Amino acid sequence: MALKKAAGIWRDRDDLPDLGPIRSEWDRGIAVSNALTEFKLPFGHHVLQGDAYGKRCRAIVLHGAGKSSRHRFSRLRTFLNANGLPTVSFDFIGHGATGGRLGESSLHDRTDQASAVIDYACAEPLTLIGASMSGYTAIRLTETFAVDNLILLVPAVYTPEAYDLAFGPAFSAAIRSPGSWRNSDAFNILSAFRGNLLIVAAESDAVIPVEVTEKIYQSATTAKARRLHTVPGSRHRSLFLREQDFRRVMDMVIDMCRGSLYTSGILPDKPTGGATDRAPLQSQS
Repeated sequence: MALKKAAGIWRDRDDLPDLGPIRSEWDRGIAVSNALTEFKLPFGHHVLQGDAYGKRCRAIVLHGAGKSSRHRFSRLRTFLNANGLPTVSFDFIGHGATGGRLGESSLHDRTDQASAVIDYACAEPLTLIGASMSGYTAIRLTETFAVDNLILLVPAVYTPEAYDLAFGPAFSAAIRSPGSWRNSDAFNILSAFRGNLLIVAAESDAVIPVEVTEKIYQSATTAKARRLHTVPGSRHRSLFLREQDFRRVMDMVIDMCRGSLYTSGILPDKPTGGATDRAPLQSQS
């Protein structure tokens, strides 16, 4: 309870609308098929814009920071949908169709935005797919929702001191302090996670130190299964330069969600398929 209170669960906010009528309208407007359908969700002084393959999906894709938006993951989502995993995604405040200024948001606010969309358009238990900054967001969401599968693409983690800072100079200063990520609350949260964890890292990532992904992996000691996969020849913003690498990771995601790789619990901490794979299981930002 203390962790959930500290996380600032979005439901406690008094500036958001009653989702009941909005969700009813959403449900009526969605066809049974998995056609991509757009939605708009009021959130404070903004309107979150997103889309979903069908209604009440169990998977959500959360994009990263910078110039990213949900459309960066169109290829990934199209592939997953064609293979029986429909997803929801949306643009965070300051990005894509949602628009607004980045300075009007924060890590805390991103957690609240994602929580609002999940309550509106998803069903539990969830598959969370978080890229870069949203890797941290996805980890925080495991405190609030039932999560079967946590998929982190080139994930970042942050010091708690940055959580409530608006994006801007103060936030940048906090996260650029040398080693600030080492005291992230993400590691403690992951130590309690009991679902399946897949971490996808870039071989040459100039943004996320290799120590970050290693510690994320090592922290998930109670996960049902976990895997750290490094994509060869990749970079933070160019994770899938080769189609074969994209397909390999998509197969991991699909197999994980189908449960075919997790019948025996946590696999041993040793390479099983080459130097870039660490299985017990094991992006695009």
